[in-house]
Amino acid sequence: MKIAKERKSSVLASNAVHHRIDSLTSIVALLTIGGAHIFTDASWLDPVGGLIISGMVIKAGWNNTLTSLLELGDISIDDQVKKAVQRAANKAIKGDEMSGVTGIPGGDVVEVKELQGIKSGQNYLVDIELAVPGSWSVDQIREIEEAVRARVGSKVRGVRRVKVRFISLGNGAEDFADEFIGADISPRSSPEPEDEHDHQFHHHANGTKKGN
Repeated sequence: MKIAKERKSSVLASNAVHHRIDSLTSIVALLTIGGAHIFTDASWLDPVGGLIISGMVIKAGWNNTLTSLLELGDISIDDQVKKAVQRAANKAIKGDEMSGVTGIPGGDVVEVKELQGIKSGQNYLVDIELAVPGSWSVDQIREIEEAVRARVGSKVRGVRRVKVRFISLGNGAEDFADEFIGADISPRSSPEPEDEHDHQFHHHANGTKKGN
């Protein structure tokens, strides 16, 4: 189970639970069968033991099933991973004298505003929002992006994609939800609206119309 948590592997975790349940159910079976032989009129222990074992198996199976379903549905990364990503990002930007990590020039003013991500199998897909001075050039911003991506990818196990977006320093943290198209935006507001008439007819060189 320790290795499963380190590797972020649902398969290893399920295998660990399988062995754990085998051990626990064997103990329950030993106690119930032994008790039925030792105590008179204790035949009720057998069905009770069966219920206990069944409940343990169902509970373990449900927990593993729920975890796998959430991963298939792109569950958000947990707080432990978020903290590890934020710590790695801050070290890449500001440096760390104790670890001997050199930060980015001017990185002291950069702030990690927001962090989110999803778990896809054993992989993490991470989004990081950084606040930088509005006067910075694209080259300066690009240097920070590359440093953060390299540091997070090498220090946080399982991270396979790091997407960085930037906002102007001094602004409040913006929600990642603003990346989605709003419900108030109609397809009719497209700069190149489709003409329904074009779906029905087209003009030929001789001026006649023919139905599609």
